[in-house]
Amino acid sequence: MRDALLAASIWLSLIGCQSLAPLLVDEPDMVLIPAGPFFMGSPEGGDGFSDERPQRTVTLRTFRIDQHEVTNAKYEQFVAATGHKPPGNANPDITLWFHGKPLPDSRQHPVVNVAWQDAFAYCQWAGKRLPTEAEWEKAARGTDGWLYPWGNEWDLKKANSASYWAGRTVEFKDGAEWKAFWVTGEGARISEERGLRGEVLTLPVGRFPEGASPYGLLDMAGNASEWVQDWFEPYYYLKAPPTDPKGPDGVLLKVVRGGSWLKPAKSLRTADRDYGFPDDRQSGTGFRCAKDGGER
Repeated sequence: MRDALLAASIWLSLIGCQSLAPLLVDEPDMVLIPAGPFFMGSPEGGDGFSDERPQRTVTLRTFRIDQHEVTNAKYEQFVAATGHKPPGNANPDITLWFHGKPLPDSRQHPVVNVAWQDAFAYCQWAGKRLPTEAEWEKAARGTDGWLYPWGNEWDLKKANSASYWAGRTVEFKDGAEWKAFWVTGEGARISEERGLRGEVLTLPVGRFPEGASPYGLLDMAGNASEWVQDWFEPYYYLKAPPTDPKGPDGVLLKVVRGGSWLKPAKSLRTADRDYGFPDDRQSGTGFRCAKDGGER
């Protein structure tokens, strides 16, 4: 049955159809993304930002990617096995780990407060790697260029974001509006009432199955933003190769994808690009891992 599902899903992808059936491979919690082209970025005249343009056709080799974001429980195994520094935030009120262990009620939440270097080290320890930005976007939107993992229509009930918690679509015009919501306003109240330690509003991974990507990946929008392999350059798409792009040579910022519980609706689009310093440890940023190749 499993072989039949895998073959059918690959065939659907090759003929250009979206399929919500996850292409599960022999490694638990990994999904096969078949080789082939997809639309990356946002078209001219759309709602995207300038660093998402031009939209172009990108062709990738077959790869595998985690169906879920890495959880605190999985990261705890890594910390115990290697002695790696546990996740932490410069603000102690937002730190969710104590004495090398996560809060008991956060074990199935995505690990956050991890730097890019931490994500890289975990994936390497697990025999995997971080996905490239192109791999991440294909896994999130499929081959038809969907605006969101679940389709082209925004739905605040399909992802963990500022809109989900507010019960209405939330957009921030600037940093002042973000601060007014999360530091002194409605979001601050919700965090205090419902967040981990009265601060952090991550949720257990996979809480929004109706928000799955065409390949069956979960939380590709919201919950935790995700580090990827690439360095960030705002106009990289103008010169990026059309086949298996690995990102520009960089030294300053790493790409972050997917939006988080802190983000407005626009940041949950599959083409949205964010970034951070490699040593940033933010309460909204986590990761998932990828791996080369297809079936074994």
